[in-house]
Amino acid sequence: MKISSVDLSKITTYRFGGVCKSFIELEDKEDLNNLDEILLGKENVIIGKGSNVAFSDKEFQGNVICPKFTTIEEKSETEITVGASVFLPDLSRYFKENEFSNGEFLIGIPGTVGGAVKMNAGAYDWEFSDLVQYIECFDLNTSNIIKLNKDDINFSYRSSQNLDNKIILSATLQIEKGDIHKINSNLANFNKIRKNSQPPAIYNAGSVFKNTKDYTAGKLIDEAGLKGYEIDGVSVSEKHANFFIAKKEAKSLALYKLVQHVKQVIDNKFGVKLEEEIIFIGEFDLWTS
Repeated sequence: MKISSVDLSKITTYRFGGVCKSFIELEDKEDLNNLDEILLGKENVIIGKGSNVAFSDKEFQGNVICPKFTTIEEKSETEITVGASVFLPDLSRYFKENEFSNGEFLIGIPGTVGGAVKMNAGAYDWEFSDLVQYIECFDLNTSNIIKLNKDDINFSYRSSQNLDNKIILSATLQIEKGDIHKINSNLANFNKIRKNSQPPAIYNAGSVFKNTKDYTAGKLIDEAGLKGYEIDGVSVSEKHANFFIAKKEAKSLALYKLVQHVKQVIDNKFGVKLEEEIIFIGEFDLWTS
């Protein structure tokens, strides 16, 4: 286990955040035995690549826990167990190299397996829950390693249940052999779609709002005339309205203000209450500059 003081703006894709004096890197499962006293009485946040979070610019007083579990193990002809810290594009490439189908959709999602379980990440009509058989996690309430089957997690669109106060250690995924030509074709097509429709992954955190069966957030924001709208260096992308882009000097509070403004405009114009996909962590005050 490594505990250090870290500038959170250095480890998140938005490049936002203040200092955290208790940044905990878990290097193996043995480290879990030493967490009790460290975590007691503090807010504990678990992150992977920091691609769907925005920390406040103020110092974070709690613990930020960052697992470093990156192993991939084939359990059988139909299952692999993947460490929670494996980067999803790397996992997609692993699927390709082994001619496993159904992993192509992961290629452009800038997160880890643990985050994909927690948020039920997805793209192109696929969701991570389509692959999950069960997960292993560490319950911070009981200090025990437990196994949760897919049904225990109750996945839904961009959400999961029964994972609060748990550190995801690994996920066991269903695999099956596929046609390498079809796999390559899907990867090329998905990369092309992302390149043509989404802004580069610098200084953004992916989709800001969740879509539903009734609407897509980007379309509503576009129809409201908010493409390009900016607050203090953070703007709605001109390329895809459900992506917000931050300039290098921008602050986390500007993103928070922009998100609240867009939500209000969409509610007033369409009667739709957008639900955030991005997670804000720390103290945010709309009335401060």
